[in-house]
Amino acid sequence: MLSIAIPSSSLINERDEKLKAFKVGLIARAAAVFRVDEIIVYHDPVLDETDYITEILEYLETPQYLRKQLFPLKKSLKYAGLLPPLSIPSHRSKHLKVGEVREGVVRHVAPDGTRWVDVGIDALAPLKCDAEKGARVTVRICSKNPLQVEEAKPQEYWGYRVKRLRMEELIKRKNLVVTSRKCEVPKPPVIRRDVTLVFGNPEEGVFEIAKRLGIKMEAECWNVVPLQGTRTVRLEEAIFAALSLVNFAEYWGGLR
Repeated sequence: MLSIAIPSSSLINERDEKLKAFKVGLIARAAAVFRVDEIIVYHDPVLDETDYITEILEYLETPQYLRKQLFPLKKSLKYAGLLPPLSIPSHRSKHLKVGEVREGVVRHVAPDGTRWVDVGIDALAPLKCDAEKGARVTVRICSKNPLQVEEAKPQEYWGYRVKRLRMEELIKRKNLVVTSRKCEVPKPPVIRRDVTLVFGNPEEGVFEIAKRLGIKMEAECWNVVPLQGTRTVRLEEAIFAALSLVNFAEYWGGLR
């Protein structure tokens, strides 16, 4: 599983609301382009914008036809609609095709246990499952008239999930990799897909954040932008660089 971890202080240098949303959008795009399974937002008390970051990340990962059902109007999402779409396979159009796999949300639970699922059209589809009202489900379209669906598992990249952790919890994960210009440049087979790549904020690296929190950080460390031509590398740029290395190594080395 490929995960990235960013601090709740990731936007510490941003004041403009549009730029803040745009930066989170770039992180979401990087995750989607390189098929990240999980984005972790770890708590940094110097600035806790966990709610803001996770809401935009989750909004962008959700298919457009489900957003009104799952995301009420909020100030944090004011500019999310202006961000470029992820265009991942789970973001289907409203035109159903028999046999396709798509996302739905449980709108109603009948007394007999049948779940009635919204798959992006006016009619709801009956589904036998254990999901609660408001939960997302992945289904296959079996028939359009009448509308029939069944639970399904996608065979392609379907998007990322967002998780909140404290750094004390984060450091307990296996295959933890910190990114820093102070570290060595990684080479295959060191580069692998089953990792959690940890990033700092624009003002402090991961080790500096951990030291400030009184946490002993022991992890593998990669310099993902060797020979950098700029004084600093922005968070979103470091994420793209790190994930491109993993993707390159996977393509040529068959990493899974």
